[in-house]
Formats: sequence, C-alpha cells, structure tokens
Amino acid sequence: MIRDRGPDLLRALALAGVVLGHWLVTAPGVPGAADGRVATGSPLAAMPGLAPVSWLLQTLALFFLVAGWAAARGTGGTPGTALLRRLALPVGALVAGVAGLATALAVTGAPQGVVRTVVVLSLRPLWFLGVYLVLRLATPLLVRLDARLGPAAAAVPLGLALAGPLLPAGTAATVGTTLAAWWVPWQLGVATARRPLGRGTCVALLGGGTAAVLLLVEVAGLPATAVGVPGAGASNLDPPSAATLALGLAQAGAAGLLLPVLRRARGPLADAAADAGRRALPVFLLHQPLFVLLWLATLPVAPLPGLHDVPDDAGWLLARAGWAALLALVLSRVLRPAPREAGRR
Repeated sequence: MIRDRGPDLLRALALAGVVLGHWLVTAPGVPGAADGRVATGSPLAAMPGLAPVSWLLQTLALFFLVAGWAAARGTGGTPGTALLRRLALPVGALVAGVAGLATALAVTGAPQGVVRTVVVLSLRPLWFLGVYLVLRLATPLLVRLDARLGPAAAAVPLGLALAGPLLPAGTAATVGTTLAAWWVPWQLGVATARRPLGRGTCVALLGGGTAAVLLLVEVAGLPATAVGVPGAGASNLDPPSAATLALGLAQAGAAGLLLPVLRRARGPLADAAADAGRRALPVFLLHQPLFVLLWLATLPVAPLPGLHDVPDDAGWLLARAGWAALLALVLSRVLRPAPREAGRR
C-alpha cells in the first residue's frame, strides 16, 4: 500500500512549529550567584511585537488533527496495550536519562535551580503524550460519534471546552478543559479521515477561526500571545482558551486546503519533510533535552549571546536563531537513519 504523504507533511509542519517555538522562546538565564536560582525568560515579554509570530508557531492543534486522522485510518496507532508498550521504552529512557543527569548534578554540587531547570524544561512537553494516549484509546468511540454526526461531532468537545471556565477552578477543571480542547482538532482529524472536508467548509473554518482569534485578543482581552509568558497573569494554553480553540479551527481549515497540494509534493525537500513527519516521536522527545544539554554544557563560559543572556532585543533573536540552526543540525544527525534503514525507504 502506498503511504499517504499528505498527513506526514502536515505533521512535519506541526513539528517544525512546536520545535522552533520551544527553541526560540525558552530562555533560561545564568544561575544566581547567591541562591543558584535560574530565571527563565521569554522574548515575548520584552518584544510584544513578536506576539503574532507566536500564533503561527503554535501548531499543537495541527498535531492532534493529524494524529486523529491517522488513528481513524488505522495508520497511526496500534491496540491500546501495544501502544503503551511502544511509548514506554522511549519515554522511559528519556525520564531515566533526565533523572540520572539531575542526580549527577545534585551529587556534584550543582545549584538547585540548575537541577530544577534541567528536569522541568526536559520533561514538561510530556503532557502532550498523556492527552494523546487518552484520545487515541478513545478513537473507536470518536469514530462512532463521527458516523452519527459527521464533522459536526467536533461541536461536542468544543462546547465542553468553552464551558470549562464556568467550572470551579482546580486541577480537575484544568485537565477536563485541556482534554476537551485538544479533542476538537482530533475529532476533526477523524472526520477528515472518513471523508474530505469540502473546500467551503475549510475556508469557513480558516476564515472564521482567524477572525475569532483576532476578536478574542483585540476585543475580549485574551492574552496577545499564543503561548504562556513568564510573569504574565494569564495564558492561552494553561488551560487552552477560546482563542486557542479558534486557532485550532483555523488550522483545521488550512490543513484541509493544504492536503491536496501536499499529496502532490515531490522532490528532496518534500521527501526529507515527510521523513521527519514519520519520525515525529523521537524529534518531539529529544528536541528540548538537546537544548537543555546545550545550555548546561555552556554554563561554564556563560553568558553566551542568545543562550544565557536576557532576551530583550533583536540581537538576542538573531543569536538564538543561530543556536536553533545548530540544534536542528545536531538533531538531524542524531536521528539520521542507519544505512540499512535508509535503503528501505
């Protein structure tokens, strides 16, 4: 069977947004001389003009949409127990590696702030896999829901997510809102797997979702950035806000319009992107630990521009872009397939 490269390329686009977003806005500083505390900043705090870029790089909804498509098609998952086993080894290896590094740092007298930064920045993205597992295991039910309601089934989780702020504040409300919010693009992915969304529907999702984001930010006063900013009183991601839901609808519309084009894409660049899309899990797991290792290994010669200094001007952004390019090169080398594997592709 010939693999559909369209979703692989969509996944690669989502992956690029997530990885670049993390690499460009995560800015841990130098440990304090007195207490060893590490302050983590963000260029979005000092340069609010970058806020629109954060919406372009916040591609989690696209990730969940492609995952829902693959799960519904039976090409992106396995039975529940086998799925857990498949994830257990790489995730367990990552957690064990980070725990071992943190223990070694603590034993050798590293400041507590450094140890905490290594653990938090390396493992924080793992929340995604928890939501993914819940939705993946629920996919047979979501397929039946789509059989009854079609693409309109996405209105069920959309309503639940929008009702989240009405619930008493607490962990349960946050978790419930988060699951419902990412269920929306997953359900749209299930719908796309079962029948192409019409062009009119895609245009309506893209235009309506984009307009809703602008209204919610400019008129309703939701945060101007798509991701959290250290020190800010509110975030569009924790839990996902109405603006994040609208962004997900816009990305679903864009995905529906792009899929026919991406399926026809050919050439070395398209092949490399499709391969990256197929290797999304190791890229997702390793991109932040690689950044943390770079930050940690260069602390003895800190501060280096764009890596340990305060992210407050265009010079910092230019330097950080260079570090991101270096990280991308290292990651591509780490994940380069062995010659025998490459020959089978």
